Amino acid sequence: MYIDLISTIEDAEPAFFYIPDISGFTKFIKSTHIEKSKEYIHQLLEVIIDSNILNLKTAEILGDAILFYKTGDPPALELLESQVRKTFYDFHLAIEDIKERSNIEPQELSHLTLKIIVHFGCITTTEIKGMLKLVGPDVILAHRILKNNIKEKEYLLMTNQYLHTQDETLIRNFFSWSRLRNGSKSYDYIGKIHYKYLSLTPLKEAFNSRRTLNGIAL
Repeated sequence: MYIDLISTIEDAEPAFFYIPDISGFTKFIKSTHIEKSKEYIHQLLEVIIDSNILNLKTAEILGDAILFYKTGDPPALELLESQVRKTFYDFHLAIEDIKERSNIEPQELSHLTLKIIVHFGCITTTEIKGMLKLVGPDVILAHRILKNNIKEKEYLLMTNQYLHTQDETLIRNFFSWSRLRNGSKSYDYIGKIHYKYLSLTPLKEAFNSRRTLNGIAL
């Protein structure tokens, strides 16, 4: 079903999707003064956008998630790992900065975590009121796969559509700091999507152990 949907798109071009999503957003909003919580979430989203080292384009901000994309060949695993580390460390450095200059209880900020979705597929574009809009089943999937079966609070999910563009013998050579697991979920009108995922918690543990007054050595 998934392949059939792709084949119906005219003028489609390959595209890489990178979606960092702030988890715990709703709980944080409810436990914090609305104006302050908006300010801090705004700061965290800006930090995520500024962490972009792959020259990705920002398609849209989905509340507490950012949809980045890049047409053409997808980045290699080595570059992806560097991007994931950069996004994750910058996000948590920003949280530490908020802790230091606000009166928010640390446990309230501890609810904020990050999950990252990676996918590769096809897109086409259309212009609506002067704004460029991405369309196609892979764009729909990129949104919907944020809802999945993973129990971890912070993780990296890579669909098989992305992983199949990489050398399978090298996949386990990267992200060696966490266990790579298999997963899948079926989506209406799209079908069953297979993926691999790993916890980002070891990165947070490394962040906490290596943090100094001057930041963190990456």
